[in-house]
Amino acid sequence: MLKSTGKTVLLPATLQGGLKNQAIAEQGFTLIEMVVVIALISILAAVALPRMLETYDNAHEAAVYGAGGAMASAVVLVRSQWVANGSSLAVTGVAGFGNDDVATSPDGWPTDVGQGASSSSNPVMDSPERCARIWRGVLVANAPSVSTSITVGSDYLVDTANGNCRYIYRRNDRGSNIIYDARSGEVITTIGNN
Repeated sequence: MLKSTGKTVLLPATLQGGLKNQAIAEQGFTLIEMVVVIALISILAAVALPRMLETYDNAHEAAVYGAGGAMASAVVLVRSQWVANGSSLAVTGVAGFGNDDVATSPDGWPTDVGQGASSSSNPVMDSPERCARIWRGVLVANAPSVSTSITVGSDYLVDTANGNCRYIYRRNDRGSNIIYDARSGEVITTIGNN
């Protein structure tokens, strides 16, 4: 039983000795406590890590789908402006779209950007540089970065495949890409499974 006199609390002698021993015993963790904590952390990591990686992959997929959708929409907008302008032949600049410098094929699909009279209206893509200009020109603002050089740290590496522009996503190693076919205006987004 505790007895209190003013501000001082008197403890029985048996309780005082027990507190001293308990204070000495609780100065650290036992080996078993450490092993249990490490085991719990390991189990949590084993469960959480795959989910975190899946979320990471989903974010990259969404980025590629988003860029592919933006490219497809931009290509259609260029052609729509070309039609609205009353064009029926290849032009070196679609008036009313972007900087009025998007060249088109005879069918109105973007084939080059920013080259003026020397723009190519050939719908068969023969150089990655042309494909990079198309990407930057039709996506106008806030487009993911593209480069024709593997040494530059861009979002997409640009090359040509079968006469089409191919934009290879570089922020992961799954081989996701976007292909633009200037002969038909088709934009195909492919998510890799590597």
